Amino acid sequence: MKSFVRSLLLFIVLLFLHVASTAQEASLTLLGNLNIPHGFSGDTTYFSSCWGWVSPDGREYALLGTCEGTSIIDLNSDSLREIQFIPGPFASYCLREMKTYKQYAYITTEGGGGTQIVDLSGLPDTAVLVKNFIYRDSTDGVSKHTTRSHTVTISHGYLYLNGCAGWKPVGGSVIFSLHNDPANPEYVSDISSIYFHDTYVRNDTMYASAISTSASGGLYIIDVSDKSSPIDLGKISYSGSGTHNAWISMDGKYVFTADEIGATPHNMKVWDISDLPNFQLVASWSEDPASIVHNVHGRGNYVYVAHYTAGMGVIDVHNPASPYTAAWYDSYLGESGGYKGSWGVYPYFPSGRWIGSDMQTGLYLFTFDSLYPRIRPDLLEPEDNAHNPPPIFRWSSAADQTADPHFYEIHFQQDGGFDTSFVTKDTVLYPTSFIALDGEANYNWFVLVRDEFTEVSSTDTFAVSYSFNAVDEREPVPQTLLLKQNYPNPFNPTTKIMFDLITTTSVTLKIYNALGEEVMTLLDEELLAPGKQEVIFNASGLTSGTYYYRLITPHFTDSKQMLLIK
Repeated sequence: MKSFVRSLLLFIVLLFLHVASTAQEASLTLLGNLNIPHGFSGDTTYFSSCWGWVSPDGREYALLGTCEGTSIIDLNSDSLREIQFIPGPFASYCLREMKTYKQYAYITTEGGGGTQIVDLSGLPDTAVLVKNFIYRDSTDGVSKHTTRSHTVTISHGYLYLNGCAGWKPVGGSVIFSLHNDPANPEYVSDISSIYFHDTYVRNDTMYASAISTSASGGLYIIDVSDKSSPIDLGKISYSGSGTHNAWISMDGKYVFTADEIGATPHNMKVWDISDLPNFQLVASWSEDPASIVHNVHGRGNYVYVAHYTAGMGVIDVHNPASPYTAAWYDSYLGESGGYKGSWGVYPYFPSGRWIGSDMQTGLYLFTFDSLYPRIRPDLLEPEDNAHNPPPIFRWSSAADQTADPHFYEIHFQQDGGFDTSFVTKDTVLYPTSFIALDGEANYNWFVLVRDEFTEVSSTDTFAVSYSFNAVDEREPVPQTLLLKQNYPNPFNPTTKIMFDLITTTSVTLKIYNALGEEVMTLLDEELLAPGKQEVIFNASGLTSGTYYYRLITPHFTDSKQMLLIK
């Protein structure tokens, strides 16, 4: 009997060790913590949200909200160090949110003074406050302004100021374009009938968190393909809601929400939105039910969570209907519950590192075993200084598309300032034409690796030259918007998609299969000039069948069918 008991105990111990070993396969490593307060608020609150910025050469920086401004932290040395500080209005709970676009940071606060626009291009030496941006409007007889904004969202060159206390009637989200001049946002439209605490925008859809315990609370899903005229697509309503923040799964079929207030459990909820306007709650997750899930941000098949007093960590959502903790760090050692501890997370650095902020203890820098670094691509073909090369451009892959979705933006810059770009998820491009006048044209070409929030350039910029006949073949600007039939059709594996633009405009071009599922984005709100445009679609990674291509501009949408035969 004793022998049996010993054997049983040994089996249990070995099983426990196996489970523990398996659980540690995906783990995080703390690389550093920086705790430099600038003022405090209330019950020892020193810090708020965090975000990141990556310079074109790949250097990484953190932005951390404090009670008296924004701390800029260098992440490129062995230890974290504050290198710049941008003073700002004092904010209760140190409430400060920030996002970045190109070389600029946009910082909002409930403390007033508008949105700070900061030029980061001089880092690590300097960061310059360009202006405090306040937009005022009274065209409808009501005085409105953006002096105070609760959060800020940036997507594809558009700025969304959320929860604007001075924007009547209830705050909503005010939309600005950054395309012409990022330092001078241009008003486009607003959604002002509902108070939105936060928004997330992917492609042409907004997911707006209405943090309210009234009937207006919940998650609003809005079509913003035409930024001047947003259209409601549906709303996720649930009892006791206090929707604070939301993020979308990679395939767009699930949305993850966090509730900061209300009678509902303050956990992360997972909703199936694949059949809108119908929706279904399929799962919920919490590391500590007594602690509030504050913010969630997705990258790949993981969701990074700021969980107030429970700390911060990573949730595996390969199966969104069954989320589980992949790795965790408790940054707050006090009692569970209340508004202390981890505020925000940012998992988008190309290096594979991620940051989180704690209201009491500052900024944390981590690695996570399953978050792999992106590699700045090398230009492979044609070689530098090539003359009349074959019509193919190749570069090395930055990362695995399945685990870490990204795309490439290939730029061709002609002597004299002309710049055109192509967008693809492939690592090869077959351009069909370049704009040139008489004689020989010289170009420099390089590749940007981009996702929703960051862009990093290739390791090199190569020169290439072409010879042309002395003929000016420029055509007049078309008089109508037009999406043409692809050529050739049927095709294998490449075809041209052609369209006419009558003015400079933002263009999205997507490919769908016969089931209506998106399989590729060729242009993602790219700003294109008027004229006859063409994009090469390479379907080498797709199977034979019927596909559809859809062109979207702010004032025009059209689709056409094409046939791939291999």
